[in-house]
Amino acid sequence: MKKAQIISTSCNRRELELAQMRDFLHGNGYNVSDDDWAIDEKADLIFLSTCGFTKAAEDFGFETLHKINRKKKPSAEVVVCGCIPEINASRTKAEFKGVTFSPQSYSQLDTIISAQKPFDSFERPNLLRHKFINLKDDFSKGMYLLRTFDGSFSGLQNLIRRLGNGITRRVIRGNYANVDSDKTFYMQIQEGCSMQCSYCAIKTAIGVLRSKPLASVLEEFRNGLKLGYREFQFVGDNAGSYGLDIGTNLGELLREISTYEEDFKLDLTDINPAYLHIITDGVAGLSAKGKVARLYVPIQSGSARILKLMKRSCDIDKVRNTLKDIRKSIASDDKLKLGTSIIVGFPSETEEELQHTIDFCKDVGFDWVWCHSFSARPETPAANMDGQIAPDEILARARRVKKELAAQSLVTTAVDSSGSRTCQG
Repeated sequence: MKKAQIISTSCNRRELELAQMRDFLHGNGYNVSDDDWAIDEKADLIFLSTCGFTKAAEDFGFETLHKINRKKKPSAEVVVCGCIPEINASRTKAEFKGVTFSPQSYSQLDTIISAQKPFDSFERPNLLRHKFINLKDDFSKGMYLLRTFDGSFSGLQNLIRRLGNGITRRVIRGNYANVDSDKTFYMQIQEGCSMQCSYCAIKTAIGVLRSKPLASVLEEFRNGLKLGYREFQFVGDNAGSYGLDIGTNLGELLREISTYEEDFKLDLTDINPAYLHIITDGVAGLSAKGKVARLYVPIQSGSARILKLMKRSCDIDKVRNTLKDIRKSIASDDKLKLGTSIIVGFPSETEEELQHTIDFCKDVGFDWVWCHSFSARPETPAANMDGQIAPDEILARARRVKKELAAQSLVTTAVDSSGSRTCQG
């Protein structure tokens, strides 16, 4: 039996897809390694799933690729997937001569392994792997970081920051964002993106909005209830835009879900502020029943001018008030966990505008904040805007965010001026 391995440096949005890939490989006669990190030297086929959201994440993907090539057995084939092959095709071509595919083209797997059972014949699963496997991977990544220590004081400081950030990331993933629980029924309700954010190259890889039919989502939800699950998470590349391509929306889905009498908790992730008004009534109704556990709304900035430059225009004051009202609507014996992400150092951002973002986060009271350093990505409008901010200054601003928000929020930030956040880039 041939052995395959899937190594991932990509984000949690790809995890259900990778779980489907595992099922596909198993179904076609492969023994699949449980290890997502340490290179399996017995593997005949190694897939590397990558992230290209930031330059640091991209660099880490290529660093991992080169590590795989050094440690794999000579006959093993490597396939690069995830977002990098589409986001930076020229670099991929220069540094890798093998087969690649993107999140839009998993069907290429049929050809890659000469599949007897096609990829599309395997359902997108609702469950992720057991948490102990993820913790084992985290331990391996921590050991990898320790081996990078050069013995210097500055190296020690960097090591402490990166290990601390990794621990914070694990706490957020497990206890706040709930992105790796074996008790949660995960439902991918859409793929692709309907936005045109000026800093983001991800749409190049994931494509346009593609929503699952409303009836199919509701059937999937009912099946989860029948199986005994009481924690659900709606997953998508831009879940707030669900249904806009098929004549419905996420608010309508939530209204349907609210008619179910069973006890359950719902997580809503990746709700762009531009779509927050669509779900307000549905979230308020479910929250009043204690049925919304988590809400993740990536604001990216608290400045109206910066949001306009980002092509994420919305009434940021209305967003602030809506989030505060949603938190107030939660049942008294429950606690709604609220998360966001922000980007510091966007071109021409002033210190005052950064403070607007910090004040916004303080006022709303987010439980967790993913703080990203701006990264100029290929072919994006933001990469060519005036007012590019020096990496050292962006790092200083990120540290300011963490210092000012640490009292109320768990915050992950870059740990160096290249924008690296953890050992995952």
